[in-house]
Formats: sequence, C-alpha cells, structure tokens
Amino acid sequence: MTTAEHHLEPEDLPAAFRRGSAFEGLLPLIGYIAGERLGTWQFGEVSGDRIAIAAMSLAAVWSGVQRHRRGQSIGWWIPGLFVYLLVRGVAGLVWGEDVFLAFGIGVKVALGVGALVSVVIGRPLAHEFIHMVLPFTEAVRAHPVFRRTFRNVTLAYAIYQLISVAFEIWLLDSTESGTGFLVIRTLVGWVAGFVGFFIALFYIDAKLKPIDGFDGVMPMMEEIGEALEADRARNGAH
Repeated sequence: MTTAEHHLEPEDLPAAFRRGSAFEGLLPLIGYIAGERLGTWQFGEVSGDRIAIAAMSLAAVWSGVQRHRRGQSIGWWIPGLFVYLLVRGVAGLVWGEDVFLAFGIGVKVALGVGALVSVVIGRPLAHEFIHMVLPFTEAVRAHPVFRRTFRNVTLAYAIYQLISVAFEIWLLDSTESGTGFLVIRTLVGWVAGFVGFFIALFYIDAKLKPIDGFDGVMPMMEEIGEALEADRARNGAH
C-alpha cells in the first residue's frame, strides 16, 4: 500500500498532532519560562524563580484537567516535565543561578549519551519514536533501510546534543549574566533546531525513496494536514 492509497483518519494521527497534545504538553514549560521572565523583570531573580514554579504548577494542573475532561490519559510527559522543572527551580533557589543553568546542560548530556547508548544496544531512539511524528506504514517500517536511516538520524542527534553542550559550557563561562546566557542559548538553539529538523527531513526523504510504498515525506505531511482539517471540522460541528 502506498502513502497515496492510504487515507489517514483523524483518530490515527501521530501523537504529536493529536488535538491538544502538542500545546498542552508544552504548557508547563511555557508557564515556567513566562513566569520566570515576568517575575524577574518585576520583582527580582529570587522572586522570579518562585513565580516560575507557581506558574508551571498551575499550567501542569490545567493541562491534566483538560485532558481528563476529554477522556485522554495524562501520560508521562506532563508529570515528568513538571517534576524536572520543579527540581530545577528549587535547586536554583537553594544553590544559585549557576546550578539552575547547569541543569539544562546536564539534560543535554543525558540526551546525547542516551541517544548513543540506544544505537549501541540496537534500539535507536529516532527509530523507536518516529511513529509519534510521521505515520509510516508497517511495510515501510519493516524495511532494513528504514532502521539504518533512523540509526543515522539518532547518531546525528547525539552528536548535535554533545556539540551543543560544549557550546553552552563555553557560553556560560563567557557571559556575565544568566539572562544573557538564556537569550543567546535560546536564539542559537531555535536556529540550529530549525535547520537540523529540515536537514533531517530531507535526509529521511532521500534515503527512504527506494522503499516500495514510500512516496515521500511531503505527501505524508499533506496527509497529516488533511486529517487535521477533518478533525477540526468534526469537532467544530459538535
């Protein structure tokens, strides 16, 4: 079955595109960042951290309530992100800004090393989680080229994370303020992440083209777009 012949229903959308998943999953992080920036600007660094923790807590509770009302499971992402941000915020309050900023660097080290380990044990992270982003058919996923492609994507991700760690350690040592570090890191991270994402898409598209039943990433994205429109129309009619 080719991707052109396969019609994606709204209920079959990958997890990243399901109604409410992406935005609500990020709400605790958004609440934390907004609370920290606003609180620091108005009341100072220590109060900003406290406001950030409060805003994150409210956002996490709201996300959980909304999902429960729709009959969806909360999953591990929101509670996991909540615990991480809470521990990070408390550590920053107790031990200072450097420890707070070092938490983010430590997470990147863990992600990079974890990605490398996943390749070594034969379960590349990109291969295990790509179904949450793109709806490949079973036949395409079973092809040996598919596994090799996402093994290489996982390796590239690991290298990117470790290079990013080296850059952030240098940046933390070079900047005089935590705000300057966060602004520069965020801007560089957005640009690098955006470029890396599209490079990965083009690479995946080129490598998987020889597989029978794979018509390309763009037709797949169009199919996702049509399913999202159908989902909006269906929910708008109720």
